[in-house]
Amino acid sequence: MKEVAGLPLPFEFHIGLRYLRAKQKQTFISLISVISVMGVALGVMTLIVVMSVMNGFREDIRKKIIGAQAHVVIASYDQGGIAGWQKILAQAEEHPRVKAVSPYLANQVMLKNEHHVEGVMIWGIDTRREKSVTKLGENMKTGSLEKLNQPPKSKNNPLRGRGIVLGVEVARKLGVLTGDEITIVAPVFKVTAAGTVPKVATFQVVGIFEVGMYEYDATFAYVSLETAQILFEQPGVVNGIAIRVDQLEKARAVARDLQKIGSGYWARDFMAMNRNLATALETEKIVMFIILIMIVMVAAFNIASTLIMVVMEKKKDIGILKAIGADRRFIMRLFMLEGAVIGIVGTLLGLAGGLFTCLLLKLYPIQIPGGGSVYYIEKLPVATQTLDVVLIIVLSLLVCLISTIYPAWQASRLDPVEAIRYE
Repeated sequence: MKEVAGLPLPFEFHIGLRYLRAKQKQTFISLISVISVMGVALGVMTLIVVMSVMNGFREDIRKKIIGAQAHVVIASYDQGGIAGWQKILAQAEEHPRVKAVSPYLANQVMLKNEHHVEGVMIWGIDTRREKSVTKLGENMKTGSLEKLNQPPKSKNNPLRGRGIVLGVEVARKLGVLTGDEITIVAPVFKVTAAGTVPKVATFQVVGIFEVGMYEYDATFAYVSLETAQILFEQPGVVNGIAIRVDQLEKARAVARDLQKIGSGYWARDFMAMNRNLATALETEKIVMFIILIMIVMVAAFNIASTLIMVVMEKKKDIGILKAIGADRRFIMRLFMLEGAVIGIVGTLLGLAGGLFTCLLLKLYPIQIPGGGSVYYIEKLPVATQTLDVVLIIVLSLLVCLISTIYPAWQASRLDPVEAIRYE
């Protein structure tokens, strides 16, 4: 047994290390060994960086989603909404993981300003409760949610001059700023002498918000819950109840529990309501992982080729070892350990390089061209997850170890007589 730093090492490990240290005439084999190590390192580093960026992108999107949506939503199958919503709200509040609740009434409307017309989803919210459920108040660029509760300008018209908050993209398309007035055309129809006409009301823009996701900034607008009930002529009715839980990861479990409130209601967590986006992100991450693990597999082939060349170079040594009593298992361990050293060194170098690169990307984030308008993000996000790093390390070592089996097996089958016949 040989010792390194006071620790005993197997004899075959000592021989394997000597084989990796090339003599002058074996410089080419040593160069291939270095290339194999760098190949493994590059593959591991690339996997860590790419997976971290994918995780960062996923977390960034998730933060923006919950900036505009609740963790869990309860709604009724009845298109007429929830009439006795106070009872459902009280039941939801009793759940131990529910931190805040807020009723809402949502419907689609048309917004008009001069010659510009945009269709949006308008949300009637309880401004006091909404701040505890979503981050809408934090996303305000101008104005405030409190101004949604301002009284109408006309006693005869309960809607004229009431406040509305627009998404930044909606405001841009309509060409309005905080303080301007816009016209709302609601899907509430009345029969008049001129025929059936929709309900029209004039609102004042009291704020503009920006979530950071175009889908929300271009399609959402907010009014007070009382205003929405008057606009859609649904007094005392809400569409659903928005819920915030104590831990985001428990949202799905809470939704399952709240589903039991009644057969006439459904409950969904925020990821279920954005299923297509969540599935696309998860699928993209898996596909990228499979593609990039092939880099490590290419490096593993380099390890196999290196060991095959070492076996051809060391035929005489193998023959002598067998002649003095080394069995086939000893020879296999010898070359498998040699390949394992290449895999371990490459994996550790890749781990260090990957974590260092992720740290640099966090400290000095890369600006994305078109970020915020074309894409959902402005800077390249990075979120390194321990589980991903461990999985990458384990797979890298496993692939490298598997690549050593065939060369080691071939070496163990060498006939010692044939190996040293002409020596």
